[in-house]
Amino acid sequence: MSVFSKDGMSFKELKKDFPIFAHHQRSGRDLVYLDSAATTQKPQCVIEALTQFYTTTNANINRGLYDIAEAATQQYENARTTVACFINAADPCEIIFTKGATEGINFVAHAWAMEHLKPGNIILLSHAEHHANLLPWQWIAEKTGATLTFIPYDSTTGYLKDPAAYLTPSVKLVAIASDSNVVGQLWQDGQLEAFIEQAHTLGAKVLVDAAQSVVHRPLDVQQLNTDFLVFSGHKMLGPTGIGVLYIKKSLHNQTEPYQRGGSMIHSATYRGASWAQAPAKFEAGTPPIAGAIALASAIEYINKNINFNELHNHEVELCQALIKVLERHQEITIAGNINHIKKHGYMVSFAVKGIHHHDLAAYLGQQGIAVRAGHLCAQPFVASLGFQGLIRVSFGAYNTQRDVEAFSTALEAGINMLATTQHGSVDV
Repeated sequence: MSVFSKDGMSFKELKKDFPIFAHHQRSGRDLVYLDSAATTQKPQCVIEALTQFYTTTNANINRGLYDIAEAATQQYENARTTVACFINAADPCEIIFTKGATEGINFVAHAWAMEHLKPGNIILLSHAEHHANLLPWQWIAEKTGATLTFIPYDSTTGYLKDPAAYLTPSVKLVAIASDSNVVGQLWQDGQLEAFIEQAHTLGAKVLVDAAQSVVHRPLDVQQLNTDFLVFSGHKMLGPTGIGVLYIKKSLHNQTEPYQRGGSMIHSATYRGASWAQAPAKFEAGTPPIAGAIALASAIEYINKNINFNELHNHEVELCQALIKVLERHQEITIAGNINHIKKHGYMVSFAVKGIHHHDLAAYLGQQGIAVRAGHLCAQPFVASLGFQGLIRVSFGAYNTQRDVEAFSTALEAGINMLATTQHGSVDV
């Protein structure tokens, strides 16, 4: 089935916008890239945005009074506006540029949670969190005396199990993923919005980790009504080293600067300082200027070329085809709810009985097929599902059915080869 983006470009044609694939074809072997949940490939326009900045406009922002410095400042602030529009923020000042989602979460941990949480308070997470949205809160709990509570994942439905039941007046912060990097979508339609509303009614603040979902479906922070939200540029066709932290404007005065240094002050003496208004207050030092500009280019590319409804249908078709391949092998166990993945999926994680995940992933890599293997930076969650490690296949807009076919051929050969050299079950 041919699936088209809103400008009439098929996803097969879309792949031509990503030069890494042509590079590997010229090298004599196709790259079958099935690791977009780790990082996405970059279209040519994003690469050119980086090159153009360093070639024509490279200067620090908010400092120089010469032409290229003023141009760099304008491009950087335009990028902030582009991001704000993309997630429907009420004001560009709510957009803070970071180096990624991990830094954004640590920002909130240090700059808000450390100041506002105390013994007896609860930080509510889920069992499905990435380490980036677990380890900072372990540290905050240790330092403030707050307690961690976890919403279970229900593998029979593919969703979190009764999340609202875990909201109490003692919950002062909810830090929750919109999607898992192991099993994908965690919330039913409209459920996260209702959950956030109830959390606010009970006096809690909410942080949403949107790192996995941001490139797969629309994001509207006003509709969510979340207090904080984070995502990474490199997972949405942008460069590495750039991320976004959304802080609701009403919380700007309640949130301390994460770092202190140049550009973020209103005034300074040898004995003290006062802060500028957001977003400058939260962006000490030289920010990731080129990265922000290139992230804006990635967003413009998404807006022009990708219809999220059609992308959903495309990725679901790929997941369905992949699951058919996996279900041919009785020794394979798929993590999560298979029916849920068939309806909503863009990734499939699995284990092969008797074969170590790293060995199979290494074999696939030798065949030019890129997948992720291990605990996927979600070790407690993977263990709770009954696995020591998994192989994850994750799709992006540039993937096609030919990628699934190539994976199927290599998987068959890999299992046949490795099954003769390994004994016993290590994963299931």
